Amino acid sequence: MDAMTDTSDLRVIAVGILDNDSLALNAIAMMTSRLSPRFHVIWSTTSPAVALQRCMTNGTRPDVLVSDMALGSITGAEICARIRRRTPAIGLACITSYDLDAYRQDVIEAGAQCLIAKDRIIKELPQAIRYAAQGEPVPGSGFPTAQEAYLKLNAERVSGTRLPESDKPSLSSRERDVLRLYAHGLSTDEIAALLNVGRGSVFTYVNRACRKLHAADRKEALAVCARYDLL
Repeated sequence: MDAMTDTSDLRVIAVGILDNDSLALNAIAMMTSRLSPRFHVIWSTTSPAVALQRCMTNGTRPDVLVSDMALGSITGAEICARIRRRTPAIGLACITSYDLDAYRQDVIEAGAQCLIAKDRIIKELPQAIRYAAQGEPVPGSGFPTAQEAYLKLNAERVSGTRLPESDKPSLSSRERDVLRLYAHGLSTDEIAALLNVGRGSVFTYVNRACRKLHAADRKEALAVCARYDLL
């Protein structure tokens, strides 16, 4: 038994769970509470806004947030990045039913400590939660510590507040297409249909563009694009 397991097993770990599918949410909450007597699910929600509010409020702040990646109007990576910019005190564990490679880099850059396939939750989530509660990734996984990610995201945000004309970010053609369509008032479903991609892909393009623009969300990204004529 390693030192991290010894330490984490001495206390109860408060866990919050976010998944926009209510059936999946209930199943994951029940499963998580049964993975270890040390895991206490203090809340679960289908609402990203509620999850963010609870993560930022004393009394409802979990030690670890377990978040699905596909959340409808926002991605799990965006939720993680918003939390990580505010605090290094919450471990972030991401889960998905989709291909891990499609999300891995986004999750790393958002400051989460792991990304796990939903069909591997029973095997991999217990160890990941114990490490994440200490702000650490599972050794050798390639994910950042919570503190490293917190410092990096905030350094990027500060450096990105004044973007020089000579150093405009390079958006991919698809990232520009998606932002341009949002700027013209199209909905996510309309953009997905027009570009012949899934809703999750649309959110992924937006998330990547936000990182490049050092923007907190789509609205801020569009403002940066307008300011520097990027679209």
